[in-house]
Amino acid sequence: MNKEKVYDDQISPLMQQIIGICKDQGIAMVASFDIAHDGQGPNGEDCTSLVCSSLLPDGDGEPNQLFTQAHALIRRGRRPSPMMITTEHGDGSKTMTAII
Repeated sequence: MNKEKVYDDQISPLMQQIIGICKDQGIAMVASFDIAHDGQGPNGEDCTSLVCSSLLPDGDGEPNQLFTQAHALIRRGRRPSPMMITTEHGDGSKTMTAII
């Protein structure tokens, strides 16, 4: 199993729970995962550099400046790229979210 699949299958569902709790409780957070693997992805893209990051402000919408700086360092030199998140719900339905 490659790192991207491990992230998608095991880490992402947990992160969705953590993000939801943080949003509900107004907890600022930063998290980042390096899920790069050698070679090319299914569409021929370079998959040697693949990072998934989340940054949330506190309950008042105020960002933690240290987290913002850390996130900027993590993202430095990276082009913003669109992302698609698929959430599978307990009732079997799915929600797809595009972040452009």
